[in-house]
Order: sequence, then C-alpha cells, then structure tokens
Amino acid sequence: MAQEPVQLNDVEVITQKNNLSGLGKNIEVLDSAITHLFVTNSLADLLTSNSNIFIKNYGPGSISTTAFRGGNASQTALLWNGFNIQNPMLGQSDLSLMPVLLFDQVALEFGGSSALWGSGAVGGSIHLNNNLLFNRGVSTRMQIGSGSFGLVNASAGVQYSKQKFVSSTKMYGSTSKNNFKYIDEQDPEKSIQEQQHAAYLFRGVMQEMKWMLNSKQLVSFNVWLNANDRQIPSTDQSAENKSSQKDNALRATAAWNYFDRKFTSTIRGAYFLERINYTDSLSAVYSKNVSRNLIVENENFLKYHQNHQLHFGINVNSSSAQSDNYLGTPALNKVSLLLGNNSYFFKDHLLAYVGLRAEYISVGVLPLTGNAALEYQLSKTFKIRANVSRVYRQPTLNELYWLPGGNINLKPEQGNALDGSLSYEKPFGNYKFSVTGAAYSRWINNWILWVPAAGNTSMPINVQEVWSRGGETSWKLRYTKEEAGFLVGLSTSYVLSTVQSSEQENNNSIGKQLIYTPRYMGNMQLMLWYEKTSLTYFQQYTGYRFTSSDNSQWLDPYHLASLKLNYSISYVSWNLNVFISCNNLFNSNYTVLAGRPMPLRNFELGITLNTNQPNK
Repeated sequence: MAQEPVQLNDVEVITQKNNLSGLGKNIEVLDSAITHLFVTNSLADLLTSNSNIFIKNYGPGSISTTAFRGGNASQTALLWNGFNIQNPMLGQSDLSLMPVLLFDQVALEFGGSSALWGSGAVGGSIHLNNNLLFNRGVSTRMQIGSGSFGLVNASAGVQYSKQKFVSSTKMYGSTSKNNFKYIDEQDPEKSIQEQQHAAYLFRGVMQEMKWMLNSKQLVSFNVWLNANDRQIPSTDQSAENKSSQKDNALRATAAWNYFDRKFTSTIRGAYFLERINYTDSLSAVYSKNVSRNLIVENENFLKYHQNHQLHFGINVNSSSAQSDNYLGTPALNKVSLLLGNNSYFFKDHLLAYVGLRAEYISVGVLPLTGNAALEYQLSKTFKIRANVSRVYRQPTLNELYWLPGGNINLKPEQGNALDGSLSYEKPFGNYKFSVTGAAYSRWINNWILWVPAAGNTSMPINVQEVWSRGGETSWKLRYTKEEAGFLVGLSTSYVLSTVQSSEQENNNSIGKQLIYTPRYMGNMQLMLWYEKTSLTYFQQYTGYRFTSSDNSQWLDPYHLASLKLNYSISYVSWNLNVFISCNNLFNSNYTVLAGRPMPLRNFELGITLNTNQPNK
C-alpha cells in the first residue's frame, strides 16, 4: 500500500503544468505502439511520418526544423521535461540530433502558450517527456542495426528501479556514409547521381535519477550529452566541397518537488551548454560558437477551494554566447512572474484556466501576455475546447548582436491567437474510435525577417504582419481481439499563412503564402498485428511549397510511403525483436527544400533485446 501514493504523486507533480498548457487546446500524444517503431530514428523522422507538423528537412543527417501552423522553427517551443531547449543564438533546435529512444512520450500541443512557456511558444509546443517509475526492478535494452548508405547504429540502456530510487542510463550512436542515390531532373544526361560529402557520426548519453525522500518530497537529476560530427553537402554537387560542422551539447537539470493534498511546489534549475563549430577550409571559414543558458524557477499550486486552484511562480533565465561574429559576450537576462487560476464547474464537466505572465528583459520591452482556456465535456463521447492567448517571441542573440547585420532595436514578435477543437471518442466492443477537428487563427505583428543590407550583407528587421489560419483533423480506429488487431490513423491539415502588410519597398508578397509553408498535408498509418508479428504502413502527402515570396516559384507536391515489419519472441524475462524497414517504398523522386536531394528507396534492419527482472 505504501507504493500507491508514491506513484500517483510522482505523475501529478511532473505533469501538472503540462496539463494546464494543454487545457483548451488540441493535444496529440503519439501512440506508443507507433513511437516504438522509430526507436532507431530521429525525432524529425517520427514527426514527419506521424504528425501535421511540416519538418524542414535538408536531407538525411542534415538539419531538420519545424514549421508549426504556418510559423517558423523559432516560433515552436521544444520542451524537454518542461524546459525549453531551443538554442538562444538561433532560436531553434535540430530535431535530427534527437533520437526517439531517449524519450518515454512525445506529445504535440497545437496553439500558443507564451503565458506558461515564455518566448517562442507561438505556433505550438513539442513535449519530450520522461517518466521514471519506482519499484520496477532492473531492465536492460540493447539494439544494433544497419542499413543503406553505410548506416550503422547501436544503443544500450539500463534502468534500476527500487522502492524509493530509480536510475536510467541510455547510450546511442549512429554513423553513415550517407552517399545515397537521387534523381537530378536538371541533368538529362546523368539523371541518377550520388550525394557527395554528407557523412555523419552522432553519439550521446542520457542519465536520469529520482529519489523519493519521503511521502511528500521528490528529487530528480537529469543529464543529456551529445557529440555530433557531419559533413555538409553543397547544393552544387559538381563543386568541390570541404565544409563540416560539429554540434556538442550538455543539458543538465535538477528539481525538488513537494506535494500534499492542497499544495504542491517545485524548485528546479537547468544549465544548457551548446557548441556549434563550422569549418570550410576552401573558403577559410572557421566559425566557433558557444551558447549558455541558465534557468531557475519556482512553481506552486495551491488548492484554496474544492473547485479552484491557484497557480503562481517565478522564472529567471540568463542566456549568453560567444562567437567570432560577436563583440564580447552578449547576454539576455529575463525575469518572469506567472499568475493563474484553474477552476472546475458542473461536477468537473467544465474546466477553465486563466493565466497572466509579466516579464522583464534586459533588451527591449515585452508586453503582458496571458491566456484563457475552456474545456467542456458535452457528453461521455464529446468534448469541446477553446483557447485565446497573447503570444510573443523575443529576438535571438544572433538577430540582436550578429556582426555584420545584428539589430539591437528589434521588437519582439507578438500577437493574438484563437483556437478551438471538438473531439469524439467511443469504444464499442473490440473497437475504439476517435476523431478530432480543430481550427485556429493567429495574427503576428513585428514579424522578424532578414533582408538585404549595405555591403552585400543582410540584417533582421520587424518588417511584416502575418495572419495564419487553418484547421486539422485526426482520425483513429483501433481493433483488438486476443493477440490480433489493427490500428488505422489519419491526420490532415490546411494552413493559410499570408503576409498582410510589409515595410519593404516594392514588396510583392502581400496576400501571398509564406515560403516553405505547405497549405495541405496528410499522414496515414496502418498497423496490423497477429501474435508475434506486426506490419505497419505509412503514407505521407505534402503539398506545394512556395520558394519565392511572390509565390511565382514552387516545389511540386509529393507522396512518400514506408513499410516496417517486426517479429518478436518473448521468454520469461526477455524479449527479442527483429525489424526491417523499407523507406520511400515506391521510389519517389522528391525534395522537401530546394537544392536538397532526398534518397530513393532504402532499407534498414536491426535487432533489439529487452530484459526485465522485477523486484522480489
């Protein structure tokens, strides 16, 4: 009996803020059965095949960023256990460097949450969550695989879980020559070509620990290290190229949680250190960049009435960087105060949250932000959600201080967002069916854009007003009977993100779609399983992407399919899984971004061994 409150409180403390941010919004937690199939892949691969988020993919092993609801990568919050890990110099993170195997859960939050998550939570948020459970014994995981283009990957993990202590260690590595074949339609004499100078080596480790000090206190520590080396291919394959990049990161967090029936409190901190070193010996470019981010925060939840809970806290954030293109070591310091209230009405059928965020920053002025959310359970099967919010994005260190071009007078991007959704979920017999439809509208002022400047350089200015609107649907049907079943998932999105006004002279982008923002996207997943075998088919559609601001040039839509076959053997305390994947099943010739070829049909196979020894 002593273990029950430990596990329940553990989950409550860690997820309470996540639940508040998701209130009134369309939230999609990626199905664990599907996520499991991508444990050898990156977060970019997972989201490309299973979400409505457009992933700007420069090619295998190359940078991958998000375009969430008509926004850009710096308008998406990437949250690891509640901390935004976006690089303060760039305002974004590379999803290709983040293996899926590191995270227990990946959840997508559609809509702005600047009041809770701060700068950058404009279009949406991606939550990378880990939840270590107590008293589960000792478990291990080992995996090795290989694939086309000289791909070799391996990972290992061990988790030690006792009644009041749990530790998890995960290690990974992946390397590839990445010399894939592609079709160059601009060269009729030699249409099949080979990607040059694109090899990569990724590796890292994540260590997590939690202690239950007593029935009301929990302490946790997390460290994530990675080191990545990659060659950077040129858009002109005929030209000699020797450019490369090294990305190294240290991410460390610590937290103390206190909880009882009416009051919970969390004090936690994080330190993020990232190095990005770019080298091009042919052009004599040797760029070294280091960024540091220190975060300390306190959050509290006070239940002062049976149906009302007060939420308040403070966040202190200090980021700095060193670069060959900076003078000195510029820094951004922020202090944020948060006040909110969570309420329940009509026998908990109606949930409401109102939150306000006041922020002081050392550079520029930020407005008061906030949001109001409602969630109503119409019946056992229908739920309606609505959210209105004030959102913003603070300029990055590069936008403020980069030489040449940085603009210290930049204003924060800011605006208003409104979104709502209606969902239906009903089990019947061996079936479970759910469908969600969502719509949104977001208006952003002072949109930052890099424009040509004197001396053949460029600089960022607050140049545009952008209106993004559209909708999403998500359909799921699951059937299970004994050891057989199937799962069908279908998601669609429509995004209209247009420039409403601009301060640029002779501008021809008014009323036009933002570049690299597809209006239509769709994803389908079909999984069949029987006893020890499962077969999963993925189908993706991505519509036109304009490559010029006046929409006069574009990339054609493309369809992309893949197939994954798994066979599993279990005996007592161990499980052996063998898998094979075929990517780009129908050998489609496509590009996500102009000048960045993508591989034709390719394969991957591997084997995974899991063991578990429960506590006696």
